[in-house]
Amino acid sequence: MSAAFDVLVIGGGAVGAVSAALLSDDRQRRVGLIDLKRPQMPDADSDFDPRVVAISPGSRNILSAVGAWQAAPPDRLAAFTRMSVHSGSGSIEYRAAEHGLPCLGWIAEIPTLAAAAWSALETAGRVELLAGSRLENIDFGRDRITLTLADGTRLTARLVVAADGARSRLRRLAEIETDSWHYNQHAVIAHVECERTNPGQCWQRFTDDGPLAFLPLPDGRSSIVWSLPSEQARQLQGAGNRATRRALNRAADDLPFGRVVAVGQVYALPLIRRQARSLVDGRLVLAGDAGRTVHPLAGQGLNLGLLDAAALAEVLDDWTPRQDPGESLARYDRWRTSAGAMVANGLHAINELSAERTGLGRRLMGLGFAAGARLWPARELFVQRACGLDADSPRLARGQNGRSAA
Repeated sequence: MSAAFDVLVIGGGAVGAVSAALLSDDRQRRVGLIDLKRPQMPDADSDFDPRVVAISPGSRNILSAVGAWQAAPPDRLAAFTRMSVHSGSGSIEYRAAEHGLPCLGWIAEIPTLAAAAWSALETAGRVELLAGSRLENIDFGRDRITLTLADGTRLTARLVVAADGARSRLRRLAEIETDSWHYNQHAVIAHVECERTNPGQCWQRFTDDGPLAFLPLPDGRSSIVWSLPSEQARQLQGAGNRATRRALNRAADDLPFGRVVAVGQVYALPLIRRQARSLVDGRLVLAGDAGRTVHPLAGQGLNLGLLDAAALAEVLDDWTPRQDPGESLARYDRWRTSAGAMVANGLHAINELSAERTGLGRRLMGLGFAAGARLWPARELFVQRACGLDADSPRLARGQNGRSAA
């Protein structure tokens, strides 16, 4: 069996599904999405998945444009209107209303977003969904790429989008080199119950051991992300509920929701910063974690990927399959490499400063927070960028329907 496509997207997570939806907006393009399995919406009575992410208003605009946000169950989304960050004796707080926003973002489960995006694709019916398909081989031609699936099916495409995650197989097959930084940290994640419900606030403290964040869940609990030295994280993972509660309460003794009284299952995920040296190789494009991974302390990972999807659609707005997309893809490469590096470098610098052993770095950050709290232009600029609403964000993220190249 063989088939010819204009665009094939490999990887059916939220970034891949949204990329396929946006690139199929022109009905003259034949677009396919390949993944091993179709993401499933969680049962209504199931507990919240530990893999949660902060979705910015800009990312919500992108998800809404393809119908994915509308397909996500509202009772599995938690809006947050306040965000406070503490280091040393200094702190800074942001309130959505002060910046003319209904909220600063939403906490959502990553699997739920992926399932909602697939549901939107099925409703629209413009993308051919190839669930259950595994990529076996790929041949990079000058004007098209040929993919062979495990069952022998051969597919050709004039453009292939690799959205297959941090360990992207397509990136490796294309021999695109990456620069990596192993933080020697693990992110400890769990859902916790406090003495008082979380009313919709993201709270973060740079502790002596690493940044600790409490993120609101729809049922009033919080999801924690604590970046710890790897050995310490593994010890905490196996420490048991009582010991984990004690560690959290020592680190977050000024938590506005009171003390932690219950801890769910604890997971520990290794933290590695990666950056592909190019997001484009011929007619292959990297998007999302396939192109870069960043430290989770500001929750920007999936947001960067969704901005990639919107930016790619924007630069390819006028592209037809008979044309060479090289110039448009070069603009995408410059745009998203620069934007991603700005975020990644900033998060890297903050993490390294906070990890300074004497505590001087955390004290300096606290002083910076105290000063920044009084500088309104800096606060506004930060909120616009963090929310994906600044001038460098794709037009779709800023709520503008028309698309034009950056």
